[in-house]
Amino acid sequence: MNSVLIFRIGSLGDTLMTLPAMWAVRERFPAARITLLCDKHVGKSYVLAPDVLAGCGAIDDFITYPVGGGKMARLLKLASLVLELRRRRYDLLVYLAPTQRGPYQVKRDRRFFGAAGIRRMAGMGHFPQYPTKTPGVPLPQTLREGDLLLSRLAPDGIRIPAPGEGKLDLSLGEREESEVRKWLAVLPADGGKVWVGVGPGAKTRVNVWPAERYQKVVAGLIERFDVWPVVFGGPEDREVGDRLIAEWGRGFNASGVLGLRASVAALKRCRLFLGNNTGTMHMAAVAGAPCVATTSSREPPGLWYPYGRGHRVFRTPIECEGCYLKECIERGMECTMRIDADAVLAACCEVLRGRVGD
Repeated sequence: MNSVLIFRIGSLGDTLMTLPAMWAVRERFPAARITLLCDKHVGKSYVLAPDVLAGCGAIDDFITYPVGGGKMARLLKLASLVLELRRRRYDLLVYLAPTQRGPYQVKRDRRFFGAAGIRRMAGMGHFPQYPTKTPGVPLPQTLREGDLLLSRLAPDGIRIPAPGEGKLDLSLGEREESEVRKWLAVLPADGGKVWVGVGPGAKTRVNVWPAERYQKVVAGLIERFDVWPVVFGGPEDREVGDRLIAEWGRGFNASGVLGLRASVAALKRCRLFLGNNTGTMHMAAVAGAPCVATTSSREPPGLWYPYGRGHRVFRTPIECEGCYLKECIERGMECTMRIDADAVLAACCEVLRGRVGD
């Protein structure tokens, strides 16, 4: 295989959860030129895959296609993309569409890539059966999205690691470390204190745990361990980060200041990450920081938990779980609101004492 095309859509968390599968493809085809085909949402602040993956070593090239617009505009974009893919003559498609892709969508995509001249395809089959909700019975735990993607590659001859053991390397280096040092150079000293990363924001509204509970938990960690909180997130999280740091009386706010790869480099300095289920949490997992995360019950348990071992996730089994709602008006985000700050604080204390098992 001289030329391999990987197809994956989604924003930051979706991209980072695909890293184990991307590295499995790279290890299977070490000499191939690997291109990632991914979407971009015009007019929205979604993270593009090249912003975080460029230079990581798993991907050599990127093709992005715009999402949105009218029907005729979409058809023209797709026709242009088909011609571009045919021109490049890919030997293999590795299909890493989200696990929740429906059979009709998979069949449609197969026709599209066939029209683009690609005859060999991997990852198109063996989609898992998602658990359905039975009244009175909690949803069963599922594998993480990263491992579900890997499981689709194994039947096509791509060797995969054991669940939770996939490679998350972004090949960070001096460029990212230099950006972190320049950022720190204009800030007050942290006194050599242990860093705790905090991610109070989330793209999906129902995943946002109240800021006042983050304030309480981190205040408890400051009292017990004298930690130095560092808030991570996008520009939209800047205001809440400033407010929390003012209440704690210490800390740094990296929200919207550091680039994505530099943020991962900074997260490597954290002994613990506390945050919502969103892209920032997955960045912390890639950085190797043990995560204590809160999440809504909108999806099956386990699916979007941070990849790897040593993490703790708080999720409420509730009769309406698996709703897939992004906004919960009727029940006021009850599943997220049930997560107790004292329990989260206790889990953070266990991590900082080094007593969390796998």
